[in-house]
Amino acid sequence: MQERSNKIATVVMCIDYRFWPHVLPMLEKQYGDFDLIEVAGAAKGLASPKNSSERIVLLSNIKTSISLHHTETIVLANHQDCGAYGGSKSFVSLGEEMRFHQRELGKARDYIRKHFPGHKVETIFISRDNKGVISLIPISSYE
Repeated sequence: MQERSNKIATVVMCIDYRFWPHVLPMLEKQYGDFDLIEVAGAAKGLASPKNSSERIVLLSNIKTSISLHHTETIVLANHQDCGAYGGSKSFVSLGEEMRFHQRELGKARDYIRKHFPGHKVETIFISRDNKGVISLIPISSYE
């Protein structure tokens, strides 16, 4: 298999089938080649895990991606209506849900920076409007 010369990212994203078929091509357009780590709740396993093993598994997968493919950018992508967080029904509004995910992604970003200093960490909120159009919203623009 021939290696591509472009840089490769590591993407941590939720397993939710409603989003990944649409989002993967968008991520590829934005980042080029990437290693995909799918886990329920995406950044939840770093920001507010149920137990320490969730963090250990995620960190191990990220470390493997970095070691094998020399990734320089780690992308953390949470999405609207995530069941691991109780879904959109747990929030009064989309704005409240986005602010919650901004905080969660910020905690996860800080955790990643602590364990992988020198790597660029980007955070994204994946949203779907009432017409079904999916958007990747960079959370850093809201900080």
